Amino acid sequence: MYVLLALLLLGVLIIAHEAGHFWAARACGIEIEEFAMGMGPLLAKWKSKKGTQFSLRLLPIGGFCQFYGEDEEKSDPRAFNNQAVWKRALTVVSGPMMNFAVAVLVVIIYLSALGLNSVVPRVAEVEENAAQAGLMVGDTLLVVNGMEVESTDIVLSEIAGSAGDRVTLRVARAGEELDIEITPFYDEELSRYRAGFTFDQERVRVSVLESIPFSVQYNIESVRLIVDTLKNLVFKGDGVSDVTGPVGTVYVIQEVTRQGGVDVYLELLALISVNLGVMNLLPIPGLDGSRLLFLLAEGIRRKPVKRELEGMIHGAGFILLMGLMLVLTYKDIMQIFVR
Repeated sequence: MYVLLALLLLGVLIIAHEAGHFWAARACGIEIEEFAMGMGPLLAKWKSKKGTQFSLRLLPIGGFCQFYGEDEEKSDPRAFNNQAVWKRALTVVSGPMMNFAVAVLVVIIYLSALGLNSVVPRVAEVEENAAQAGLMVGDTLLVVNGMEVESTDIVLSEIAGSAGDRVTLRVARAGEELDIEITPFYDEELSRYRAGFTFDQERVRVSVLESIPFSVQYNIESVRLIVDTLKNLVFKGDGVSDVTGPVGTVYVIQEVTRQGGVDVYLELLALISVNLGVMNLLPIPGLDGSRLLFLLAEGIRRKPVKRELEGMIHGAGFILLMGLMLVLTYKDIMQIFVR
């Protein structure tokens, strides 16, 4: 089941990416020859009324949107390369942008439908020190040392700064309010004073309007993290052994989903979607970033690079990427069997 969920996650993100290319091309009047889910040998195909072939291919490691006249010279005005530079650039960049949009949408849905686990001033567990003082599971903290408990931070601050002096807590229990005096103790391991109880957590839903800026900022931070990781990988070699291919990605997704449930699954969905968006914008032959680079050069020079040369560069890059995928897949399979 978890493997299927992992494959579904990757499938959704691949389809979203290619759909970005597809819809932008349609809006710009660019003819699409094939919309493929997966790579390699053809498993099934069907044709739309507009002549686009939709296909399902054997290897679930990607997909593609093949435009008419993409890597060759054609006199036909419908050909991809005969379109205005801005139309082609919009079509190319719309794939990664769709991945970013999916990530933002997933976090918005997560916050508004499921909510965040938020710490609340209610006692979840008590240790011997707190139990002897009279604190019980379920007590809601109202006042600490005469100050209203607006958040758990104020309670933690008073306890940590108590220097072992008594802390007075007013709690609500079964409809009554009680005052409890508790003497914090110094925890050598944590190097701070503790009272011997933990706070409870509960789901707090966030409105859609409030979740939008949070989601945007969250995904901007994800982009920064991915970019920093890539820089360390390229310039310092950090994390080379942790690089995985499709098999390793599926394995990680199904393992963490099994342990963390829907929360982790949705977080992974957003993070991997952002990762796909960033990776595809890299100026590597065969990826969207490389095509954007050629379009930028065409816009500056007022004439395109030779189509045959561009096609050869993209083709060589694609072959190298597929080779890398095979190497990583072999590495992933070996590691799974070793575990």
